[in-house]
Amino acid sequence: MRSMILSLFAALLSGPAAAAEPMKIVYALPMANSAVLPFVAVDKGFFKDEGLDVEARMFSSGREGLQALFAGQAQLQTVSETPLVHAAIQGNRFVTIATVARSRETKLLARKDSGIKTPADLAGKRVATLPGTNSDYYMYKLLAAHGLKPEQLKIANMPPPEMIVAFSKGDIDALFAWEPHIHFALKKMPEARVIEGGDLYHGYTTVNMDPEFLKKNPEVAPKAVRALLKAEAYLKTHEEESRKIVAARLKMDPGVVDSLWKEYVYGVELDKGLVAEMTEIGTWALSLNKSDKALPNFREFLHESALRAERPKSVAF
Repeated sequence: MRSMILSLFAALLSGPAAAAEPMKIVYALPMANSAVLPFVAVDKGFFKDEGLDVEARMFSSGREGLQALFAGQAQLQTVSETPLVHAAIQGNRFVTIATVARSRETKLLARKDSGIKTPADLAGKRVATLPGTNSDYYMYKLLAAHGLKPEQLKIANMPPPEMIVAFSKGDIDALFAWEPHIHFALKKMPEARVIEGGDLYHGYTTVNMDPEFLKKNPEVAPKAVRALLKAEAYLKTHEEESRKIVAARLKMDPGVVDSLWKEYVYGVELDKGLVAEMTEIGTWALSLNKSDKALPNFREFLHESALRAERPKSVAF
C-alpha cells in the first residue's frame, strides 16, 4: 500500500511537468523584411506561450528554407509564393497554414555607370537573378512590360549574397532581389539606382508545413497560428519595438527598416488572392519550361482549418 501511494504521489508530481514540456520544432526563416510576424512571434516568446519551443534558423532566401522543410530539417517554414509554385509543379508536398504579409519588396537595382535608367536599358546587360524566387518572376514580368525578352540580356543565376559581391565588383550591371539584400547592396554601392516597377507585382509571404508532420502532430498548426496572431496584435500596439526586432534579425539600419515599412501589409490571413497569384505564376512557370504538365490545383495546398478556428474572418474562400 505504501509503495502504491508513493507511486501515485510521484505520478502526480511528474505528470503536469511532462505535459507542459514544450514541443521542439525548427522554423526555417528567410532573410526578408516580410517575415516580421514570425520574427516577433519567436523573439517575444509567443510560440513558447503556445507550447512550442521554436528554434529559428535563418536562410538567405525562402527558397533555401523550403528545401530544409522538404528534407525534414524544419517543421515550419516561411517563403514567398513563387518557390511554392515551382515546388508544387515538381511534385513536392506541403501545406500552407497562413500568409503573414503582402508586399512589393522585389526590386531591380542597377549600376549608374552601366547606363541603366529604365528597365528598357537592360538589353545587352549582365543581370543577376535567383531562379524560383519572387524576384525572378518579377524580372520576367518587368521585362515583358517593357518589350524585352530574357534572351536579350546576359542573365546569371546566383543567390543574393553572391549578387552583392558581383555587383560591387562590376561583374554584373544589375540585379533582381528583395529586402534586405537591396539594402546591403546599396551599402556597398550607395550610388546605385533602384528602379521601381510600380504595382506590377505584389507577393505573398506564406507559412508552411510538411503534410505528414502535420498529420502526426495536428496540434502544431493551431498553436503556430495563435502565436502569429499574437505577433500581429503585438505589432499593432508596439510598432517601434517590432521594427527594432526586424533590424536586429536582419542586421539592418533601423532607419532603413523604418523607410521600407510602408511597402508591406502585415497580417495573418488566407484569401483567394493567393490562389489566383499562384495559378498565374504556375501558368508562367509551365510556359517558361515548355512543359505539358497539368497545372496543380493550388487550392488543395491550403490548410485553412487552424486559422478559420481562431479567426474566421481572416479566411476568404
